[in-house]
Amino acid sequence: MDTNQITRDDEIIIVIGPTGAGKSTFINHALGGDGRGIGHDLFPCTQEIIIYKKRLGNPPRSIAFVDTPGLDKTGSIDWSVVTQISDFLKRS
Repeated sequence: MDTNQITRDDEIIIVIGPTGAGKSTFINHALGGDGRGIGHDLFPCTQEIIIYKKRLGNPPRSIAFVDTPGLDKTGSIDWSVVTQISDFLKRS
């Protein structure tokens, strides 16, 4: 994960939720994607924090979508994922 991808000018949208909730699907559709590279069942697709950026709106502004791993890969809250997200926020 490279937090240098995010700048002061970026609007940041962090997408957090349980495995299989559709976090990656939401980001894919928001960015006009075709659905490739997203999970279609309850097996996690996103293993680490991934940043997707695009200029959207009128006037255009830079939006950074932050895709996060599912919070409940083991059936309960995965605190390593919470820590990963917390560390990302501290650096951003």
